Amino acid sequence: MADQMFTLYVFNFLQREINNNQGSWFFNTEKFWGAKAPTVEELKEDIAKGDTTWISKLQYFSQNIRGSDNWWRNKSRELEHWIHHHIGIGNGPPTFFITLSCAEYWWKDLKRLMIELETHAGETKRVENLKKETEDGFKEMTKSIRRWTAHVNDFFMKRANSFMENILKDAMGIEHYWGRVEFAPGRGQIHLHILAISKDKAYLEKYHRAKTEEEKVAAVSEYAEKVLDMTADVDVDDDPEYKADRTKSPLLSKYCQVIDREKDHKGLCQDCMVHHCNDFCLKPTKEQIPRGCKVRAGRETEKGKKDTERWELRESHAIITDNRGTKHLELRRTKSRRILQHSKSLLETWRANCDVKILIYESDPNCPDINEIDNVIRYLVAYTVKKNKTHSQEHTIIEDLIKR
Repeated sequence: MADQMFTLYVFNFLQREINNNQGSWFFNTEKFWGAKAPTVEELKEDIAKGDTTWISKLQYFSQNIRGSDNWWRNKSRELEHWIHHHIGIGNGPPTFFITLSCAEYWWKDLKRLMIELETHAGETKRVENLKKETEDGFKEMTKSIRRWTAHVNDFFMKRANSFMENILKDAMGIEHYWGRVEFAPGRGQIHLHILAISKDKAYLEKYHRAKTEEEKVAAVSEYAEKVLDMTADVDVDDDPEYKADRTKSPLLSKYCQVIDREKDHKGLCQDCMVHHCNDFCLKPTKEQIPRGCKVRAGRETEKGKKDTERWELRESHAIITDNRGTKHLELRRTKSRRILQHSKSLLETWRANCDVKILIYESDPNCPDINEIDNVIRYLVAYTVKKNKTHSQEHTIIEDLIKR
C-alpha cells in the first residue's frame, strides 16, 4: 500500500480482468455475434452494405467498461434520469450545486491516521517528524500523503459521508442529493461534486412571481444569505505571493476548537478561498490568444501571463448570465476581488475549500419548463461528468478501425 504504483496496478489489473471476462462472454454468446463470429473481411462487407449492427452492439457492451466513452455517456444519462425522476414525482428541480475539496495536508485526523500507518510500517524516523508541529513536520506529512493515497481517499469519503448525514442535510435543508468523486487532472487531488434538491423551494417561487429584476435578485440573495449563509464580502489579502502559515493556519483546527468565529472565518477564507488563476482554471487554447478563467475570474492580457482582471467589486447583489446562457447569483463584493463566493457555515464546518452555486430557473418550479431544465442538465453534466466522444464519433472511430 505504500508503493504509489502498486495500488494503481492492482486496480488496473482488476479492471482488465473484468473487461476480459465480459469480453469473452460478448465473443462467445450468440446474442451478440450470432451463430458464427464474423471475420474482419465480413464486417467490412457489412459496413459497405450499410449494415453497422455489430458496431452498435459493441458500443452497447462498452458501457460496462469503466472509463470508456460509452461508460461516461451512461453516467450522464443516469444524472439526467435522476433529475427528471425527482421533477416527475414532485420534488422539483435541483436547487444548488456543492463542491467539497480535500485539505489532506492540514486535517489533524488525517495526520493521526498517517502516524498510525507509518508506525505499523516501522518508519520510526518518519513518525517522529510527523509529530512535530513545525515546517519539517508539514513536509513529512506531504510525503506520507503521497505514500498512502488509497487511505487518504478512503478517509475523505468517510468524512464526506459523515458531514453530509450529520451536518449538511440539516444545515442546508437538503432532501435529495447526487454525488460524484473527481480527481483534479495533473494533481490527483480528490474532491466531491454534489447536486442537491432542497426542502425549501420558496426562493424559486418568489423568483418566478417577481415582476422586476430587483425583486428577482432580492428573492435569490435573501435565500443565499439567510438559508445558505453565503457571502463574497470578506477582507482578505489578495497578494498572489501569500502562503498559509503551516503551523498556525485555522485549517489545522477543528470547528469544535474555535473560540472566535469571525477570526476563524477570515483565516479560512485567506488560506483556502482566495482564487489566483493558474493553468488548471485557465482554458487552454491552441492559438496564442489570452485564456479565460473557467470560474469567470477574467481573461489574461497575453497567453501565459495568468494576469486575469479578477471579479469586479460591486456594492449590491446581481444575477448575471454566462456565455452558456446559465444564470448565476453574484453577491455583494466590496473588499476583495479574489475571494471566492462561499457559504460561511459550510466553510467553517468542512474546514477546506468548498463551493456552493444556487441554481436559478425562470419557469414555475412546480411545473418547470423542460427545455430550461435540459439547459441546466447540460451545464451540470459538462461540469461533473468527464468529457467524452459522442455516440456518432465513437461509431466512426470503430468503423475506421475495421476498414483498416
